[in-house]
Amino acid sequence: MKLHDNPAAGVAQYYATRLGTYDEIETAEARLLPHWEQLLKALAAIGGKGLDRRRQEAERLLRENGVTYNVYNDPEGSLRPWQLDPVPLLIGHSEWEHLERGLQQRAELLDRILADLYGPRELIRDGQLPFELVHCHPGFQRCCARLPVAGGRHLILYAANLARGPEGRMWVLDDRTQAPSGAGYSLENRT
Repeated sequence: MKLHDNPAAGVAQYYATRLGTYDEIETAEARLLPHWEQLLKALAAIGGKGLDRRRQEAERLLRENGVTYNVYNDPEGSLRPWQLDPVPLLIGHSEWEHLERGLQQRAELLDRILADLYGPRELIRDGQLPFELVHCHPGFQRCCARLPVAGGRHLILYAANLARGPEGRMWVLDDRTQAPSGAGYSLENRT
């Protein structure tokens, strides 16, 4: 089904496409990706005014709940209001399965690195990581070296910032393992 032939065609008038990059909603043949059909029908039923009303309500709740984020070393100040797009980014099932496997591999690798650094330190001994890189890092907790870990996992939290390249491939921009701030944003977004 083409986006412009869809019951959600009202949404299509606001949808900029054919920019020479990967399109999240349509195929190269201007066919609607299947995982978007139900959402676009729901958006059409809500209409532009309904969607705007929901966006305003979300902004009000975020403001009342004091949801902000920090931009470190920014001369304009560090606290910024959290932005929430009322239309989520949908990822198809098969693409998500592929991403999930890759993210699990990354988390497992980071857990194994932590296990080594707080355990036998073979990466340092074999010269794969410089001693100074680890021991001079302010986040390295020397007092935790060689301590038994409950559940056998050193990595408690893992998150990744993802972005899609122009050809459609997802890339991991960075890994987050220190603070669960993203979990708080997820909860606020759902609220």
